[in-house]
Amino acid sequence: METYNDSVKMKNYGIVGLLKEKKKTEKFCIGFSAANKSMNENNIFNIGSLTKTFTAVLILQEVEKGILHLNDSLHMFFPKEFCDNENIDLNITIEQLLRHRSGLGEVLIDTLVNNAFHNPFFDYNYSFLFNKVPKPTSIPGTMYKYSNTNYILLGYILELVNNLPYSEILRKRIFEPCRMKSSYAYYSSHIENAAHPIFEKEDLSEYGFFKYYQTFSFSAGGISSNVKDLSRFLTSLYDYKLFKKTTFEKMITFCDKNSGLGIEKYFINGNEYYGHSGANLSFKVKNFFDPKTGKILILLANDYNDTFLSRIANELLN
Repeated sequence: METYNDSVKMKNYGIVGLLKEKKKTEKFCIGFSAANKSMNENNIFNIGSLTKTFTAVLILQEVEKGILHLNDSLHMFFPKEFCDNENIDLNITIEQLLRHRSGLGEVLIDTLVNNAFHNPFFDYNYSFLFNKVPKPTSIPGTMYKYSNTNYILLGYILELVNNLPYSEILRKRIFEPCRMKSSYAYYSSHIENAAHPIFEKEDLSEYGFFKYYQTFSFSAGGISSNVKDLSRFLTSLYDYKLFKKTTFEKMITFCDKNSGLGIEKYFINGNEYYGHSGANLSFKVKNFFDPKTGKILILLANDYNDTFLSRIANELLN
């Protein structure tokens, strides 16, 4: 990674990497976490859509306990008399949400001009997003179309069946068991060791009200963490400590562009890896697990426009 240090510094942002292979773990840091602050392994990033893997784990834990079933449909949780949005087909199933095969329109717009990001009083930060889902893009079950809406609804289902906020479910069932002491269900620049979001050399930390991540990105992209905690989570996941091996095997039943249940399949240098990328305002994350060797690679950047993570991944996985 050191090869890219000067290039990253010129753009005022930084990158943290962790490579775990067998019993050896190496960490790498280059660039800046904020103005005149060098990046370090304890820096915390919003992990964007990697949040979806956490949400999928929580859902599959409920499936394993028999509380939920993959073929359960939305009408079981959102009765029409209370949640009347004609853009949502209440026959959509939990599995269709997990696989992005619901056809639901995108409620979360990842853009710096998004009013929900800039404005701490914007109603998306407090309102029930179910009622704001736009027109569908396809008939449920007919095609893959990535949409954050799917995982926002899964977060609501988790809250309904547990009668607890998503953040508390995360804490009790993932953060604490995995000993993740630097992870949160939201991002705030006031979190100790928080890396600041950078976009075109500008520090965006004065924007990004924590409610944007907590209740808007929510269970689709709200979590913040660092490489050490993410390594603990991914190790627990792939060692079947969060649920049984049979449940994990459901998670990695891939279809449609190599999409599983909250996890994706990648091919790099001819080898197969599992993971889930993430990008939010203004962070980027990539992670890879080699099912043959157990190797884990995690890369975090605090600039959405980063162009180096893919190159670094190719080199470290080669």
